[in-house]
Amino acid sequence: MFAFTRFSGDRAGNITIMFALMLSVILLFTGGAVDFSRRNAVRADLIESLDAAGLAIAQLDESGNSEMANLSAAEKDAYLKDYGTKFFHENFSHENDIEDFSLDFVMTEQAIKPVAQGEIKTLFLGIAEDLMNLNNSQFDTLSMAASTEITRRGSGPIELALVLDVTGSMSSSINGTAKIDSLKTAVDAMLDSLYGDDPNATSEFVTTSVVPFAAYVNSGGATYDDGTSAWDSAWGDTTASAYYHGAHFLHVDNSGVIDLNTKVNHFNLFNSISGESWDGCNEERPYPLDEIDVESGTAASDATISSYNQLPEAGITNSVVLNAFSSAPSLKLSTAQLTTVGNSKFVPLFQMEDPDCNNSACEWGSTNKTLNGITYKGNWFHNPSNDGSSGYNNSYIRDRYFTTTSYSANLGKYLPVVKYAEETLKGHNGALPSTTQCSMGTRTDTPLNTWLGARGATECGDDEYILRQAYVGQFDTGTSTYLGKLNQPNTISSSVGPNDNCPAAAIFANSQDKAAIHNYVQALSPGGNTNSAEGMMWGWRVLSPEAPFVSDYAYDDDKWQKAVVLMTDGFNTISSSATPWASEMAPYGYAREERMGAGVNTASEMRDEFDNKLVRICARMKAKGILVYAVTFGLDDADPNELATKKVFQACATDDEAPYYFDAPSGDDLEDAFADIASDLVQLHVSK
Repeated sequence: MFAFTRFSGDRAGNITIMFALMLSVILLFTGGAVDFSRRNAVRADLIESLDAAGLAIAQLDESGNSEMANLSAAEKDAYLKDYGTKFFHENFSHENDIEDFSLDFVMTEQAIKPVAQGEIKTLFLGIAEDLMNLNNSQFDTLSMAASTEITRRGSGPIELALVLDVTGSMSSSINGTAKIDSLKTAVDAMLDSLYGDDPNATSEFVTTSVVPFAAYVNSGGATYDDGTSAWDSAWGDTTASAYYHGAHFLHVDNSGVIDLNTKVNHFNLFNSISGESWDGCNEERPYPLDEIDVESGTAASDATISSYNQLPEAGITNSVVLNAFSSAPSLKLSTAQLTTVGNSKFVPLFQMEDPDCNNSACEWGSTNKTLNGITYKGNWFHNPSNDGSSGYNNSYIRDRYFTTTSYSANLGKYLPVVKYAEETLKGHNGALPSTTQCSMGTRTDTPLNTWLGARGATECGDDEYILRQAYVGQFDTGTSTYLGKLNQPNTISSSVGPNDNCPAAAIFANSQDKAAIHNYVQALSPGGNTNSAEGMMWGWRVLSPEAPFVSDYAYDDDKWQKAVVLMTDGFNTISSSATPWASEMAPYGYAREERMGAGVNTASEMRDEFDNKLVRICARMKAKGILVYAVTFGLDDADPNELATKKVFQACATDDEAPYYFDAPSGDDLEDAFADIASDLVQLHVSK
């Protein structure tokens, strides 16, 4: 004590000044740490109490409390705010630590925002300020302000895509109810949760799209529910610049010469058929652009292509997901080909017209005839034994219109094409398979040999139907149409044609109108095979901020939650075909073309890749922050394909259990699943 008295009374002053300064610094740092720690503890309690009060207000508001039944809107807000204030003060334990405290609740249709501010008196920082003779009182108190946000139940904001299976199996029944009807009931249950019980309700905080899928998805030219269309040359391949555009067809000029340097534009083909127009289905972009969110009309980057088989995020352990990426097929096209603007665009589906000459009406016999200087006879043409059978189910133009003398004008256009192709194939093969199939000389045309050989034609007279499929007539430059085949009347069946297998219902995009969504879903009808990968990819596209549909909300928008519900009642399917193509036409072309990746050249391999592609698409969507809900309906574990589908859908979902994955054995279970998903989406929650 004596030593300290002497120290403090030293008149020299240096020690005293230094001590005072050091004491100030010590108080500033150690005391400041205490004050800020105390402030943080009070603020944490403040935020927790604000959250609790806001949630209490929201719960009371939706409870149907009788005391609020006859209140005006202003009176109701005042009642709720008073309730929230009392609830806050009952929970906040630091009332005495804050000065000049104020509390308010900002009420909107979408959210409740508790807001509080005040000041907390410091214990040490003020003393340090006095010792340092600052005298401005800025450390006497620390500001205390906080706000939170509680999103009301059902107010979103949610951007939802319903990707729904409308394949032929949805017409079958479970417990006496058609599966398609059970789906419609389930969607209605979801809409009630999202939009409320009013059938005419709208909400600016819930935007819903519906993507029905079968073998294809009808993009509708990206038509919105208000009738406007996003289809234009920015995302549709109007100039036939995409790699696969016109790949199945031969361009023949108006003098009958095959021109492999000119692509057949599918839009010109549609214009060639009277009364026919594009219904809205597309061929998929070249792999891997068919499973990546690349803006239409913008070239993909090298990095995007290079990462096609890489996991989109770390920490994935699901074996189905890991296998889908590790076993991703090699690219069929080069990076240089894939990174073009043209290949980012969509090619309108135009199904080839299958041969139907399986009777003598298309045969010319063995007598030589001459037309336009070309001598011909019937045995120039190979007549496949299965013309008109299961491999050829899309015949919509009678072959006799351009292969018989009865239609000499059309035959005159086709003859030079046949003659040239037959001679080319004979020269390519080197020897005739028989003396009756060819009588023309050898011709060398390597590009045409390659083109025909890639499609299964390897000898003259063999598989001549390939030429019949590829031939669409001679091009008329004045009308930009093809004459001599497609301009003939469809006399076979109105149920087939260039839009074959395209679902009637186009995507219904970005609606906030409950009645409009309900009416659209009620009109859906089943038909066709299952391709859930194609359905999911278009589901992603309606949520994407990139063209063609261009969502208004970015992936990282801190308010809007993007979500997709994928539902199926069966496993992915593609039919094989007794043709050189080896499969029916899919959005990814024919098996022979290997558009799904190098080596994927059978219908069975394509089917397996549908599953893997779906899993990769889902993984990339989840990496973008999209919630993925998956529902399997009426599947049987005893069927290996259906059991495998369940595992694929579990891997696809955000989590392999409810509320993200549901297996619904019955229609009632399906309704419960959709209702539970809606409940999870609109759950009352703290959003800020």
